[in-house]
Amino acid sequence: MRHAARLAGAVAWVALAGASAAPQLEAQVATSGGAYAGETARELHAAAQRSWQELDESVARYSALIRQRGAVRLRVPLRDRVIYRNETAVRAFWQRGQDAVTQVLGARSYYPGRETAVREGDLDWLDDLNLEEPFEPGSDHLFFGMMGPTSEYPVAHPLAPGADSLYRFASGDTLTLSLPGGERFRAIRLDVSARRADQSRISGALWIEPESGALVRAVYRLSGTLELDRFEIEWGETRPGRVVPWLLSPATFDLSTVAVEYSLWERRAWLPRRMSIDAHLRAGILNFPVSMETSYEIESVTLKDEESAAQVAADLGAYASALEHVHFESREEALSFIARILGEGEGVAYESTSSRRDGIRLIAPVERELLAESPALPPPIWQETPGFLSEDELERFRRMLNAITVGAEVATAAVTWGWRGHDLLRYNRVEGPAVGVRAEFALPRGFRARASGFLGIADFRPKARLDLVRSSLLRSVQLSAFHELRSTDSRAGHLGLGNSLNALLWGRDGGQYYRATGASLAWRPPRLARASYSLSVYAERQSAVANAASFSVLHAFDSDWDFPANLVADTADEWGAELWLAPLWGDDPSGARLDAELLGRAALWRTPGGGGDPVFYQQASARITAVLPVAGDSWRGWSMALEGAVGTTLGDAPAQRSWFLGGRRTLRGYPPSVREGLSYLRGRIEVARTYELASLIVFGDAGWAGDVNAFEVDGLLYGAGVGASFLDGLFRLDLSRGLTGSEGQFRVEAYLDAPL
Repeated sequence: MRHAARLAGAVAWVALAGASAAPQLEAQVATSGGAYAGETARELHAAAQRSWQELDESVARYSALIRQRGAVRLRVPLRDRVIYRNETAVRAFWQRGQDAVTQVLGARSYYPGRETAVREGDLDWLDDLNLEEPFEPGSDHLFFGMMGPTSEYPVAHPLAPGADSLYRFASGDTLTLSLPGGERFRAIRLDVSARRADQSRISGALWIEPESGALVRAVYRLSGTLELDRFEIEWGETRPGRVVPWLLSPATFDLSTVAVEYSLWERRAWLPRRMSIDAHLRAGILNFPVSMETSYEIESVTLKDEESAAQVAADLGAYASALEHVHFESREEALSFIARILGEGEGVAYESTSSRRDGIRLIAPVERELLAESPALPPPIWQETPGFLSEDELERFRRMLNAITVGAEVATAAVTWGWRGHDLLRYNRVEGPAVGVRAEFALPRGFRARASGFLGIADFRPKARLDLVRSSLLRSVQLSAFHELRSTDSRAGHLGLGNSLNALLWGRDGGQYYRATGASLAWRPPRLARASYSLSVYAERQSAVANAASFSVLHAFDSDWDFPANLVADTADEWGAELWLAPLWGDDPSGARLDAELLGRAALWRTPGGGGDPVFYQQASARITAVLPVAGDSWRGWSMALEGAVGTTLGDAPAQRSWFLGGRRTLRGYPPSVREGLSYLRGRIEVARTYELASLIVFGDAGWAGDVNAFEVDGLLYGAGVGASFLDGLFRLDLSRGLTGSEGQFRVEAYLDAPL
């Protein structure tokens, strides 16, 4: 195989021509003092600048096995949904000044509807091949084909002239790096910190080989959020906010971690080894984590001073004499010849394709089905494998980036209100329609201040909240003061869009509400990460609120209809601490998954003005959900979900700290809050027949809530039903029936984020 690959590469380099030169990066022009923390940093930066400015044309050609994998997820509270994934393996033959020739060894993708399109012949396996042009030796090592000064979204290069006016530099530890062949060399870390947090500047660390000034490793991130609405795009030559629904605007992009590594080929040329990218795209209410990794396995390199007739003949081997008399009338004829030679060497029929992407010419198996089963393909991005960065290495890089100080963000202020904000309109039985306004301010040293307020039309009571947030790559700390309406289950989304629509349209308000006034200090994951934990301490006064609204569209002409009465909350001064954990195991959407939700709270409370000692209570709850494949594979087959939850209270807690059961999240077939108490237990089972885009489901629920000392099996409520879900449980529709108790009823529920 190696001989055939080198033969095909040599033929391609001789027969094909016409690649354009690499674009030159724009240079910054101004200079500024105070950019270097010591002479070592200045000398190291100068050496790296000289190496960057000198176009390295020593590599005449190379061949490499390139493996790439990536995924795009949709972030929702229960778990991230994989909406796109791709794995690719190719062999690239590159020669300076020529079009690259790429042999496609394997390609595998998933996104909704793709399998159907391929099966019905509407989509070729190569139509959505996720493939970039092979690395060009002598081009920029930092951005590696990503955003740079010549791209649509320019980023200031830290090695360009004038970079000292935009960045500060400090030398770090000396690192000994090991090459794949066992050789070792020395590189010095150069920290790069943006003087000002900005979407066009990076912050990170560069490892420089001091003798040559070569960049051998880089870890960095954008120091600010890229606001995509600022850029013109090809949608009618208008801005995104004018052509997409308001729910999808504004659009922002965060490049949170980029890691690039190079290796020294036989101590002669620096060529790529591996790259990893973590990014985050937000489009209004939608939230998309994006990950991509690339691995280069260099197979052969020819330097310019070695490029001779004898070297070419050696590369061509036994075919050299035959090729002396070969004449190609066109590039397509040459590609067809290369495809035939590859097929003879590997026992697989190849063909040249009509696809041409940015100077890349493809050769692929005639039997496209072989691509998805190729042993050369890497596993999905959520599985660690040799050749790619491990999660431990990436975590070290994140901690390193977190320690590099970024300059102050430009002072900005943004005010949003009403329909312009996705969470600033709501409807519930206490406030009726409520309109909110929010102002956000960027402050020095990564702090942000946020002020928000709501006014309910029905109760006509203003609510307000002030937050001071310090967020890093590792965590977010938030200090808050508030006077607000709150649900007894703060994570159920009762003040969000879904419950608001249910209350307005059908008269189904799932929340139990009370008023809270006080302050809190909370530690959470960073802004862009999944919500997996929260630790907070708080002091607040809690008081009861009553229904003030009595309108829903379904009951608009029923003068006797009203919402069920709201909880009668105790008036309480409470101070305490709360820990919430949400671990998740299993990223493969077609494999087994296990997620949990654990809550612990300890608090003191007393009735204001009532005298006496405060009452101490403790609460704990746990939910565990397991999703198990039963039969079939990939995105088709049978699966089962099992869920169990339990909670209890030690001590006398206020009424608003009770547990409530009923509704789609806890006990289907019953109205919300059909049972309440200081202890509860519940369980459910679901069995699904899964297809590519949808699943058909049967389920059963059981639950109880009350005084733990009064528990009886006969007091359990049971419900059962059928449902359908779409896009791996992202959208769910259930028809359920309560089977025991006088409150059981037929109910139709539509909601988001289900286990199946």
